Amino acid sequence: MPSIANFDRAAAALSITCVVHCVAVPVIAVSAPFLAVLSGNEWVHWMLALLSIAASSAVIASSKTARNPGFLVPVLLGLALISSGLFAENFGIDEGLPTTIGGFLIAAAHLHRLFKHS
Repeated sequence: MPSIANFDRAAAALSITCVVHCVAVPVIAVSAPFLAVLSGNEWVHWMLALLSIAASSAVIASSKTARNPGFLVPVLLGLALISSGLFAENFGIDEGLPTTIGGFLIAAAHLHRLFKHS
């Protein structure tokens, strides 16, 4: 079974990937519109969000130290923001801002936890 640290690393990497995706898509759309069609597909956002949620949930479920408020609050807030990004366009809101902030919160919490416990 993979270690909790590996789940922390995966959750941080996936969250950073969400951030990079949200920042890169507008740049790609301007510089290479044909690539924007591929990178801007909604399934990419859903896949990254669901994988981030799964990795963070695995850490929370598998580690008692992950349940302290210093880790749990930013991760849950980040997950809520990433999740809200999935439905933001339905309400006329750009998905980039909540996803970017959520991704940073999740990545920071997991990286802090990794370095704190190493």
